[in-house]
Amino acid sequence: MSQRFKGTQAADMPSGNPFSIFKRRYDHLPQNQQTNWWVVAGVALLLLLLLFILWLYLYLKTLEKPYLELKGYRVATNASLNQFLRERGNRREFGQLTDFLQKAGVADATAPENLLRQGSDWLDINEPPFAIPPRDYWPNMIATLKLIRDELEPTIGPVDVVSAFRTDGYNRKAGGSGKSKHKTFCGLDLVPRSNISRKELIEELRNLHARLGPDSHMGLGIYSGVRFHVDTCGFRRW
Repeated sequence: MSQRFKGTQAADMPSGNPFSIFKRRYDHLPQNQQTNWWVVAGVALLLLLLLFILWLYLYLKTLEKPYLELKGYRVATNASLNQFLRERGNRREFGQLTDFLQKAGVADATAPENLLRQGSDWLDINEPPFAIPPRDYWPNMIATLKLIRDELEPTIGPVDVVSAFRTDGYNRKAGGSGKSKHKTFCGLDLVPRSNISRKELIEELRNLHARLGPDSHMGLGIYSGVRFHVDTCGFRRW
């Protein structure tokens, strides 16, 4: 084979460089199609960039907000709860608490994990959002959960727990009373899930408290907004 033939054959063969192949194909496109291609490519890259920025924003937001809001009050996320349960023997103790509530017939009053919430201001006072009450206090919660399930929710509708058991340290930093029923796992701070007004809520709660009377040992406290306290360790109201 002559050198001339070999040179011609080599020139006709496509280069192994993918970019070179792409460039030759692109150069053969009409000018208007070349312009349209660059527009499409630019829009696609812009969309990918926007999606990446949105993903990064949402990711950073989850890092800076380790809580959910219930009627304006902050409760720790499930991710924070799972982290708490992985510590020491917390998962085993929580399982025992859940079994206790089920045997007492009150595990359906609220999800047992809600009873681990210390409060809604843990970020402000630099305290853990969750705590497991000592076993000796567990019976104190039975009557309170029955009252919520059988009397309170039929009156005002479903409620969410924003504060249950509190350690001495948490209660002190949060400005709670030294005699707080949260410390003995008898009291709960709650918010209604419905859009009931504060005025209507107060009226319904006071009527319920009066109707149940001293026999219920119901303690009722009404705070700002639609947050209120319920316990069954002393008939009183504030």
